[in-house]
Amino acid sequence: MRGGLALGPPALERAADELAHHTSRFEVYAKAGETFLFRFLPGGRLERRQQREVGVGCRAAVRGLVGFGAAAGSAPASGRDAARATLASLLPGPDPLPPFSLLGASAVPPAPSLGDPAGGEQLLGQLAAALTRTGEGLSLQELRLLLGRSVVTLVTGEGFAAAAASAACLLEAVVAAEEGPWRVFQFAARSPAELDVELLATTARETTLLLARGTAPREGLVDALLAPPVAATLVAALAEHLLAGKGTAAGRAGRVSEAWHLVDARAGPQGLVPMPFDGEGLPSRRLPLAAQGVAGGRLGTWADAQRFGCPWGAAVRPSYQHPPRAGPANLVVTPPEPLPQGELLHHLERGVFVPLCSGPVTVDESGRFSLPVAAASLRRGRVAAVHPAAELRGSFRRLLGGLLAGGEDAQSFSLSCAVTTPSLLVRGLTLG
Repeated sequence: MRGGLALGPPALERAADELAHHTSRFEVYAKAGETFLFRFLPGGRLERRQQREVGVGCRAAVRGLVGFGAAAGSAPASGRDAARATLASLLPGPDPLPPFSLLGASAVPPAPSLGDPAGGEQLLGQLAAALTRTGEGLSLQELRLLLGRSVVTLVTGEGFAAAAASAACLLEAVVAAEEGPWRVFQFAARSPAELDVELLATTARETTLLLARGTAPREGLVDALLAPPVAATLVAALAEHLLAGKGTAAGRAGRVSEAWHLVDARAGPQGLVPMPFDGEGLPSRRLPLAAQGVAGGRLGTWADAQRFGCPWGAAVRPSYQHPPRAGPANLVVTPPEPLPQGELLHHLERGVFVPLCSGPVTVDESGRFSLPVAAASLRRGRVAAVHPAAELRGSFRRLLGGLLAGGEDAQSFSLSCAVTTPSLLVRGLTLG
């Protein structure tokens, strides 16, 4: 993508000027985002769409009152409207803003270049050709490529100012065999140059054909090899559970496998979207969630830390329209001793291979989860039965204690947060 992307200083300056008349305890958060969406449809039809999101969000603490307001746009009027909405929303409450002395930015890898958007059309054409060239009865319903980049700027009334740029791409393929349901595949990377079209096409084609026909599984406990798309879905849900402090009791009562090494690598260098500071200007750092046999407890925003006594630094801010909240940002799973796929299958011996989700995960308050999947039963490393529609169930306590090993095939995904994980071999889940 050529050309600059920035939020004009007038919106920031006007919002700060408006708020400075009332308090020095304020924060102005601005975000400018740009996305290019390409859709490849049946018959070779290509759709293109470009979108921009620009706006300002403000928080302020004024004599025992706190408020938040936001407005779209980069002109001075947008900053004025956001500041006035903040002042109009003031209600009694504790000051949620971190102290100036703690604000800062960590060193992170530079945001990659996404290149010329026209390259997206070429990439989709190459993937479509790779998916359909073999004549194996594969139908292509849709390909979607999203190229996105953003710049965020944060300033406070006490003189802190910082800015950060990020970029990533997301590729989705919707395909089906002649018999069988449509399957959705997702691949994410920091730039289009990191996407291996041939590998993506092979993965989608072989998985779709494998899962085309079969039978319902017999319900029971199984050892399961979770491919990266399935592992990522459960890892994201597990991280949300742990960050909310719901996994602490389970961690004490149950065992946490030494094979777990799950961190929120907010400053990178690993992961999909490293950032130098969190959603309220605190320097990014690695937040261990499950490592060395221990599950992490609650992590939060600065306000959460004052309320619950938990560590701070876990603020996320998906949009300028929302105040910070606690949540995972850039999850990375790095097994202490990663194994190649053949060794994982050897360790499995008798169990199930789960390559794909077929719906969203649901989680109850106790940490029990249910995930629609497609799976294959294995005997001595060979496919014994295929289950095009199944349900994987378990608990995060069992997931934490049952991890046996992880693979060398790490992939990145854009879910409720960024997740980078390899295949995970887990003991004692339920397939039904």
